[in-house]
Amino acid sequence: NGKDDVAAKLTQRVNEAAPGTKLVLEKVADGDLSSGFTWHFEVEGQQGIGLRGTTFFSLNSDGKINYVREVAEPLFKPGGATAALLKAVAENSMKNGEISITEKPAVVTRVPVDAEDMVNYLWRESNGGDMNLALNVFDDDIIYEDFNFPAQFLGKDQVREFLKEFDIPGITFVPEEISQGKTRCCFTWRVEIAGIEKATKGVSFYEIDPDTKKVIYVRDIPEPAIKPPPLQTLASKLRPGIRRFSPLE
Repeated sequence: NGKDDVAAKLTQRVNEAAPGTKLVLEKVADGDLSSGFTWHFEVEGQQGIGLRGTTFFSLNSDGKINYVREVAEPLFKPGGATAALLKAVAENSMKNGEISITEKPAVVTRVPVDAEDMVNYLWRESNGGDMNLALNVFDDDIIYEDFNFPAQFLGKDQVREFLKEFDIPGITFVPEEISQGKTRCCFTWRVEIAGIEKATKGVSFYEIDPDTKKVIYVRDIPEPAIKPPPLQTLASKLRPGIRRFSPLE
């Protein structure tokens, strides 16, 4: 917290970086007072890309950055085990009477006007309650990255199966800060289980087609339960530039 802590963190990152290391911007949200971007590491002279991540930030009235959340991909990707764990926790909480399932209010179907509006529509108006509502606004050729999984979900059919796996009663997905953005939007979120606030936190990035207003790209990254993640710490020592055991093609 505070400017001095941030400066120390950034200095540490620079000092730990291998010669030739660079952070490469991929996609940037087009907001004025709040924004975000996806990124990855590269090392000069080395093929492939290293650790990937997403950063959200906002500005105060003086145009200075007043909040940042940055999350990098975990090197250990539990895949479907994440959904199995969430289901077990939710079922146990319902059994113990810690949470109850209530019917979510109906959502008025509409066409969001931009990326920021899309995120509000999906996660504030509907609160993720209707999987079909989300699928209706996803492009047929959508690319969906959830970094709990080793590979992208390509196309609406693969995304449908993924969403089914994580459609878990008793789990509440709560959006926090949503950036501005016409075609790209970044936002922070938390997952609540059995009333436990911030059981998991993360960052997501959405991109829509400017003509069809359909979602064409999503990246979700949850924060690791252990900080710093042991595998990531080891990888940063072995390959400090890309911060993973081997680069992606």
